[in-house]
Amino acid sequence: MLPFTPFTGPEHRDFTLPAGRPAALLVHGYPGTPYEMRPLAEALHERGWTCRGILLPGFGAQIESLPQRRWTEWREAVIEALAALRRDHAPLLLVGHSMGAAVSLTAAIRSPVDGLVLLAPYWRTRGPLWALLPVLKHLFPRVKPFRMMKTEIDDPRLLENIRDFLPEVDLNDPQTIAVLREFEVPVGMFDELRQVGLAGWRAAPKVTCPTLILQGTEDATVHPADTRRLARRIRGPVSRREVRAAHELVFAESPAFPQVRDAVVEFASRLIGEWQDLCRANRQDTENAKACIE
Repeated sequence: MLPFTPFTGPEHRDFTLPAGRPAALLVHGYPGTPYEMRPLAEALHERGWTCRGILLPGFGAQIESLPQRRWTEWREAVIEALAALRRDHAPLLLVGHSMGAAVSLTAAIRSPVDGLVLLAPYWRTRGPLWALLPVLKHLFPRVKPFRMMKTEIDDPRLLENIRDFLPEVDLNDPQTIAVLREFEVPVGMFDELRQVGLAGWRAAPKVTCPTLILQGTEDATVHPADTRRLARRIRGPVSRREVRAAHELVFAESPAFPQVRDAVVEFASRLIGEWQDLCRANRQDTENAKACIE
């Protein structure tokens, strides 16, 4: 048990930024919350997009229930949120970061969208142990992730990354550091991550909408070569761009964030233009059909 309750602040909850008819649904990564998607949402909102940042089941204040969650719950939550937005909004843009990109791929083939943005899209973790998770989760039900890391828990860089996710935690407290070092998590939780990544990989060839993929060249979590492989599997038109960045592309503090923001905003603007052209063409076809009938 942790000596604190993480992700309880209002910034970690679902959010909606109402604006015009175009709408974007933004899906966070693992083990994130809508907080990480807020900077991109605000950039789109400034340009007239209604934006919703969704909190996936088992994340945020529900983090203690995460070991009992299944990846299909995340997909269904995204599908339901898309359906709610589609009632009053068009075009519809789906934006996913890391694991959220894998969830978005699986949702997009069941609930079609007009555009898809994949940021550092997770679909695999390299290494032989990862492939053995279906077996390991039965042999070794629980592990201590901070014990397994090559980096010590009190390394300043690791502490900075933890602080990004858990700003409410006092990482200067020796007791907190000691508890984190001994903190255990179920191995089955990582197997759900493996499964959603594989599901995203399998969904990619069925995606036909325009897709923007952004990847950091210095990303040690999602390797650029793996993202290039994923991009080649998508059937629809793909724009792919690599920026000098690590995995946290969506954080406003990332040096590459202005490039990421501008690329997403430009893609969204093109999507509106294409949507308007399609509406005009459909309107013209309808008028021609009426003329033929008359």
